[in-house]
Amino acid sequence: MSTYTIKGSTELDARIHADLRRIAEAASPCSLAGVLLGGYGRGEGTPFINPDGSQSPFNDYDLVVVVDRLTKAVREKLRTLEIRLTTELGLPVDLCPYPRSHLRRCEFSLLNYEMKYGHKVVWGDENILSTLPNYPHGALPLSEGSRLLMNRGKLLLDLQQRLANPKPLNEGERIRFIKFIFKVRLAFGDCALLAEGKYDLSYTAKKPRIKSIGTIPDRDVVIAGYSKAIELKEWGDFHSLVDFDLVNEFKTTREVFLRFFPWYRAQVAGRECSMLKAIALNLRWNGCPLLSHPRLRMYDALQELLTDEPDQILLGQILFCHDHFVEKFYELQRRFS
Repeated sequence: MSTYTIKGSTELDARIHADLRRIAEAASPCSLAGVLLGGYGRGEGTPFINPDGSQSPFNDYDLVVVVDRLTKAVREKLRTLEIRLTTELGLPVDLCPYPRSHLRRCEFSLLNYEMKYGHKVVWGDENILSTLPNYPHGALPLSEGSRLLMNRGKLLLDLQQRLANPKPLNEGERIRFIKFIFKVRLAFGDCALLAEGKYDLSYTAKKPRIKSIGTIPDRDVVIAGYSKAIELKEWGDFHSLVDFDLVNEFKTTREVFLRFFPWYRAQVAGRECSMLKAIALNLRWNGCPLLSHPRLRMYDALQELLTDEPDQILLGQILFCHDHFVEKFYELQRRFS
């Protein structure tokens, strides 16, 4: 096992390490620390297998950048660095700023749970995250699964929009959209495990657990898809998927999503936030003092947008607009994701 992947080579490790060193060189002057999240942060990233058998980085570089004070100038600096480093390294670089004083108040979310227990400090104080709350294992709020499914369902919407364009996909797009489908299948399995209190950060731990889940929509399909998606994460040989029928696989995955998402939402009890916070968020968005988090409307909109014939009147009522529903959903999904 390598530092950043399960099955990757030492040469891939060296490449990722060099990329992270370059990111640190660029971002450390305006920050206290940089914390690598995602697959590479957990040591379970994907080695992309090139046609000649060599390996390249494939996951985005997702980093939390801890700063002393979060100002507009700091945000703009990090955004400029994201663009420059993404171009330079050939992979998306995401630099998410967190003020140090905010760490001890971070909510119990999937992102913060992963940040606490599944990270690598790339530069700065190794103990920079010690002030994060000690989130209890096995007790992630189920609402975090709904949020995960919304963000993965957005990838299906991306693919649906692209397939509506008759222009043929190029090889880069094909690989990216195959990745999207497998990300959705991972979300099905993760949320099934969440619903039963069997979730873990590590896919090594989750892979055997998925077979023990109880009754869920499309159970056998979810288990098989989850297992194959983990295999592709561990060994990213996308070029071997020459027979992968992207259109039909999309349609099948979308059908499962439209059954699984409502089922999962029905498992979630309680509120996503306080009534006062919900009222404040809704007043800023749509001017109505609604008592539920705006994300619930995003969930409803996504389910409708992914149908073959979305109800335009219903979407207008959900999103408080008259047209351009997909664009409106994207805007609000970014805000409330």
